[in-house]
Amino acid sequence: MEKFRKITEINIALNHVVIHSKEFVKIDNVDVELALPVHTISYVNSISGREQLLATQPENVVSSVFAIWGDNPTVEE
Repeated sequence: MEKFRKITEINIALNHVVIHSKEFVKIDNVDVELALPVHTISYVNSISGREQLLATQPENVVSSVFAIWGDNPTVEE
């Protein structure tokens, strides 16, 4: 059984993003959601927040967030 996490919701604002995900297992090629709490992580639109987002999230999520945030941070460290 392979356990993995799927992003279920992304809430993007100009100064931050909140990403919710849930744990799943694959059984007979079917993704089955585990009855575990939702995992939530947030990033601030600062230099370090952008670096953390780049280091921990898939490229498609980063691209979506940066499309809203633009090229420059809005929050000072």
